[in-house]
Amino acid sequence: MKKILYIFCLLFVLSSCKFLDVVPTDTATIDDAFANEENCQKFLHSIYGHIGNMNRYWMPGQIMGGDDLITSSKGTTRWYGYKSILYNEETSTVTFHNFMKATGAPTGGVNYDYYTAIRYCYMLLDRVGDVPGISDENRAMWAGEAWFMIGFFHWGLLEYYGPIVIVDHEISLNATEAELYCPRTPFDECVDFICECFDKAIELLPARQPNAKWYGRATAAAAYGYKARTLLFAASPLFNGDPMYADLINPDGSQLVNQTYDPEKWKRAMEAAEDAIKYCEANGYYLWENAEYATAADDVRGERNFHDFLMEKWNDPEYLMAFPHTNSQTEVQLRSGLRKSLPYSSNGWRTSNAPLWNSVMSYYTKNGLPLEDDPLTKTKNLYQYNAQAETAELNLNREPRFYACVGYNRGDWPQEGGTMKIQAYAGEVHGYIIKDGKPVTTNEYVNETGYFLKKVMHEDCSYDETTKTLTYHNFAWPMMRLSEMYLSYAEAQFEYDGTLSQQSLNYLDLVRHRCGLPNFKDSWAIVGGIPTGEKLRKVLHQERSNELMFEGHRYRDIRRWKIAEECYATTFTCWNVWGTNPEEYYQLCDYSKFDLHGGTIQFITPKSYLLPIPLSEIQINSQLVQNPGY
Repeated sequence: MKKILYIFCLLFVLSSCKFLDVVPTDTATIDDAFANEENCQKFLHSIYGHIGNMNRYWMPGQIMGGDDLITSSKGTTRWYGYKSILYNEETSTVTFHNFMKATGAPTGGVNYDYYTAIRYCYMLLDRVGDVPGISDENRAMWAGEAWFMIGFFHWGLLEYYGPIVIVDHEISLNATEAELYCPRTPFDECVDFICECFDKAIELLPARQPNAKWYGRATAAAAYGYKARTLLFAASPLFNGDPMYADLINPDGSQLVNQTYDPEKWKRAMEAAEDAIKYCEANGYYLWENAEYATAADDVRGERNFHDFLMEKWNDPEYLMAFPHTNSQTEVQLRSGLRKSLPYSSNGWRTSNAPLWNSVMSYYTKNGLPLEDDPLTKTKNLYQYNAQAETAELNLNREPRFYACVGYNRGDWPQEGGTMKIQAYAGEVHGYIIKDGKPVTTNEYVNETGYFLKKVMHEDCSYDETTKTLTYHNFAWPMMRLSEMYLSYAEAQFEYDGTLSQQSLNYLDLVRHRCGLPNFKDSWAIVGGIPTGEKLRKVLHQERSNELMFEGHRYRDIRRWKIAEECYATTFTCWNVWGTNPEEYYQLCDYSKFDLHGGTIQFITPKSYLLPIPLSEIQINSQLVQNPGY
């Protein structure tokens, strides 16, 4: 493996290292950080800080840059950095998502210096064995956490940039230019290195962190999971022999993306997912269900299970890795909660997080079938208003996950100590603001699709209008769940074998049972049996999306499947949220009618599949080649 590191990592060694903040001295040195077990642990904790809070729903592209969720169109990119991805505003000189450096993104963007974090990991690895008084348990576990994070940060860079510069050891302060200025590493080599890091972590880490206070830190289960995620990404069309990257070549002529499709990559991904599943199940991980509803009807049980696994269980037994920072809760709930009363105010809940039409249409019927396949829905006018139910036919007879995650006009909503009814006609408390008989298009905190993000709200969430105090419900954000592994296995096995094995069906049924759906085979028996070929591929994508919706997976999945252009090119549809009654409201509209951002949502191939390498880094290291389209 090449000896490589960006020059800016070297510059941060003494000037801005996080360890300066975690040792009790005004003249901190690297030796102070490893002078004793306590300081070493503080240093370790500081590395986790580089992961950053990627779950702030109003900003990062990972969460809001897919095709499943959006927020107010009135806010500028300065406040909603994800819009740089949706509106084709990313350039090599102005990138709102910078994971290579601690500075450089415009105001409102995200700067996460993954390369400096990687350097700190190697500093820890090289010194943890010599820390005075450290226990054997902590020596091994902290080294395992360092290996995990080396893999994790490299994986994050790979996901956003494609082939990257691999750092395989701590670079000396006396490193030569040849060690510092190196080209990007071919994609397949990047994948192998990342998997090696996770393998080393697995050997050293426990299945769970031994101290409850350390919830969210790396475990062997997380390492298994991230290895499986990496290999599924590598097997997918985006980088498995993709001719789109035929011209992505290093200055020495080496190809950065292999141009030959390799079906064995799917087998490797399948085996990694199975390894993760077996390890996790053997160590007490499972899909959590709310025991209070164990004997309830499937639709009730499924809805409660799927809503409550996120909202009611802090140390969830299905979370392979979670993000427990309170910002994960407050920011998403702040922009998802429903206004308590009129008039409009920026105080209280802001009501602006909105599921997009693609996600609404993706959820199954109550029979566990796509809308276009189920006899219950395929011939029905789903956009027609049902006066008895006081909502559109589209919102009826849907699967439990839809009702657990999506709010709609006149549907139930958990908040203010109980259950509310959503009142979303324009002029109503949860609808578009009306003044003098006309919609007010300058208010930022309004819903613009007609659907609301119910998944993250809880009846404990409340707003005191007298004290202007918000009460949030505490929960941990899932970065990886066991259900992802079940779905990854099924997808990889299908892509490798061309059909679904009984094992894949078993895994799909575990996911379906928890959310109250019939078994996969039983659902498809309604329409003549399990589909094959491209139709089955689409269904498996849908199974994954419906389970993981609004958790930050669509950004990655629609790219690795190479369907992002199709997903973004489809006109974003919504209800006429300026409508003041059913006849006006339940009319299909182009979302651009209400999107006043000043641009057009677009996806440009190949540009939009990856982020740009910041020009500032290319100017430092002439060996770096830019991603296509920038």
